[in-house]
Amino acid sequence: MNVKSFIKRILTRACVYFSVIMLCYIIIAAIVDVSGNALLLEAGRTVLFFVFSLLLACANCLFGVKSISGGLRLLIHYVITLFAFYTCFMLSLSLRTSGMLIGLVAFTAVYFAIMGISAAFTSKYRSNSEKAEEYRKQYGKLKR
Repeated sequence: MNVKSFIKRILTRACVYFSVIMLCYIIIAAIVDVSGNALLLEAGRTVLFFVFSLLLACANCLFGVKSISGGLRLLIHYVITLFAFYTCFMLSLSLRTSGMLIGLVAFTAVYFAIMGISAAFTSKYRSNSEKAEEYRKQYGKLKR
């Protein structure tokens, strides 16, 4: 994979993540806003959503690199997503230290629950696909 395709993959994923995040944010803001006035989105929050999407896309691209061991990939992915969550969501709330700690612990719990479920599905998919493959002989009879 060259640099151009790597950047293209990151930007494509970031735009998809950003679209999904903004759609969810707009739906939640429309439900919460009961005043009936026009729905206004803050520009600063929108930029933070895109920065989060970009960092998440980078983390997922690095998680997809198979030349790195699995544990190290998970650790790198966790650190990048934790940094993205902290800088883009937690800092803008200006919480006290206890609130920050609770938010980071909750994020960690949700992160590892999602990754565990994802690993279970991936493992089950791999085992099912290996069962479906038929055996092919790789070596013919040896002639002497």
